[in-house]
This record gives sequence, structure tokens and C-alpha cells, in this order.
Amino acid sequence: MKSFIKICFCLPVFAVFTLSTMAQETIKKIAESNNSFAFDLYRQIAVKEKENIFISPFSISTALAMTYAGSNGSTMEAMAKTLHFESNTESFHHDFGAYIFQLESNAKDKIVWRVANKLWGESKYTFNKQFLDLLASNYSSPLQKMNFISQPEECRKIINLWVEKSTEKKIQNLIPQGVISSDTRLVLTNAVYFKADWKTPFEKESTKPDKFIKADKSPVMVPFMNYLGYFHHVSSAKYKAIRLSYKGDKHSMVIVLPNDTKDLSAIEKVIDSKAFVSLFSGVMPEVQLSLPKFKATLGLSLSDYLKQMGMGEAFSLSADFSKMSGSKDLCISEVIHKAFIEVDEKGTEAAAATAVVMETTSCAPQKRPDPIIFKADRPFLFYIVDDQSQSILFMGRMMNPASE
Repeated sequence: MKSFIKICFCLPVFAVFTLSTMAQETIKKIAESNNSFAFDLYRQIAVKEKENIFISPFSISTALAMTYAGSNGSTMEAMAKTLHFESNTESFHHDFGAYIFQLESNAKDKIVWRVANKLWGESKYTFNKQFLDLLASNYSSPLQKMNFISQPEECRKIINLWVEKSTEKKIQNLIPQGVISSDTRLVLTNAVYFKADWKTPFEKESTKPDKFIKADKSPVMVPFMNYLGYFHHVSSAKYKAIRLSYKGDKHSMVIVLPNDTKDLSAIEKVIDSKAFVSLFSGVMPEVQLSLPKFKATLGLSLSDYLKQMGMGEAFSLSADFSKMSGSKDLCISEVIHKAFIEVDEKGTEAAAATAVVMETTSCAPQKRPDPIIFKADRPFLFYIVDDQSQSILFMGRMMNPASE
């Protein structure tokens, strides 16, 4: 019978990389691959979840990249296809580590962006040194020995506390009671924390209550932030989008607003990694922006979604994670993700953590035109992005700003 290996994911602290070891084209390619997975996963979630959605695809991809390092055979092939990963080689994981390092470099001195990884392994279980060294050198993920066999609940509390501290207490109780058991052999933790001020903050005096029209056409009164300024803006027959920069001009929030509430589900189906790139072009007209303040927390089990996307074998008795331990006695039993976001006049704070649980078998014109009106008073999509790589750090759907 396969035994539990729980893998939790929190903000990684990385090894030293020199970006000369990896061309910018490779970084961009990894970002594009991760974005492709992000949209695939989001579309699966959007079918089931009808209210607010908020996830960190970066956290999920990073967590699963570390899990991928231990996979082999057809399990490895299925994970690569689902996650849009290259071959499971040292080169891939070095490139992924350099990609994370680049994201950290882009955030330096301007915003708060932290990533931390850690492995929690059963003290009586033997892990492959090559697997541990690979994660330590590329993801700065040290191994801490735990006593899952006799103290699973205490171990769960220790891991959850680490996640809580790594995310400034924004992600609490990541791993629910009962998920870690005496069969657990490994918990791999990854979490991310983001805090950034707007390049041009909203004035609090301009924030006024207004109606937000929900999907069922019913209104809810929420505080709307208002600002007249120049923003990157694109529009189409079905939607319009705006990009708000954070301090440092290396990160932004992209908001996609359907022209009609009923168009949101259709837009969710057509926006993919290629369409997303077009949101970074466009002109910078004067825009009268109205954006609701909002806060959201969402916890999800991702297991069924990942199975539907093609990773079913990794959850089965035939799973092959022999690169972790040398045997085929491990499989994924659960993948848990939890994310938090708060948007106000000053900026944005966001955090996320992912846990993978495994078991053992057993420019302006001369004549100034009227400003474009961009009022996000109906359900919309939003993304927090690293501008250089266009990597999606967080993404979501706001259906009701009054609901946390």
C-alpha cells in the first residue's frame, strides 16, 4: 500500500544564480509555459467555482516543479504534458531556479516579493540524495526530518505555522486536519508573499460607495476607488482591459472587464497565454478609472482538477516517483492551495501556499479627447504580473467585492 508523502509549498529562498547562465529567452519560455498551465487550470476551476476565485499559478507551478523532480516514466511524461514542462533534467530545474531568481531580482527594493520552499520528510524514510540535492541547489529547499508516523497532528501544526509565518499570517491552516497521517512520508512546502504600492495611489477622499452589479443582476453597494490618469488600455468587441503599474514599473495588475456581465464566462474560455500577451500592448489614453476595493481568501483542493487535466497517474497506485526514493511506493494523494488578496487605495497585498500530499502504496494627442470610462462595476478578471517576463504571479475573478 502506498504511504502518504505530503508536499506543501511556500515562498522559496533560492540559491545564488547568475543570469548569464540562462538566456532571457529561456526565462520567457518558462513564464509562457507556466502561464499556459495557469489558464488551463483556471478554466477547470471556473467551471465548478461560481463565486470569487483567486489563485497563485506561480506557487502551484513551483510546487509541482519540485514534485516533478521526483517523477519518472509515464508519470513524468503525464506531468510534463499537463504542466507544460520541458524534460525532467537538471538543466530544466536549474533554469526554473534562475527564473525564480529573476522574479526576485525584478522585485528588489521596489516591492515585497518572497518565496520559500522546504521539505519535511519522515525521519525513518530514505530519500535519494540526488533528489534532495537537486531541490536544495535550485529551489533552496532544505529537508527537515519529522516524525509523521507517531505524531502526524503535531507535524501538521508545525508545517502550518511555518506557512503562516512565511506569508505574514495571511495563509493560516493550509493543511486541514486529517490530511497528514502516519502514512505521510514527505511534505514539500511552497508559499509566496507579495506586497506592492500603486505607482500612483488612489486618493482616499475620492473613494465613494457605488453599485456593483453581480452576475444575477442584483446590486451590492461597495466602496469604489476613483482616479483620472493615463493607463495602458485595450478593447475588443467583448471586453476591455486596463493595466495598473506598481512602484518600480516592473509589476502590474491587469483587469479584464466584459462589456456585458453575461460575456464573462465566454471571455474566460478564450483568454489564454497568447491572448494575454496582447494585453501588454495597446496605447495609454486618459482613463477615468473606478475600481472597487476588495479582499478575498480562497482555499481549494486541486487534485480533481489536475486529474482531469491529465495527471491522473500521479495520484494512482501505478505512480512512479522513484527519483524521490529509489522505489515506486509513493503517489500524490492531495494537492491543496490557498490564496489571499487585498486591494485598496495604497496598493495590493497577496499571499498563497500550495501543498501536495503523497501516499506510499499501500503617447497623448494635441487635442485632448474625453477620457475613456473604465468602471469595474460588474464581475471582472484580474492578474498580478511580473512585467518583464509577463509571468502571472496571481490571477482571479471578482464576482462580489462585498464577499471575502
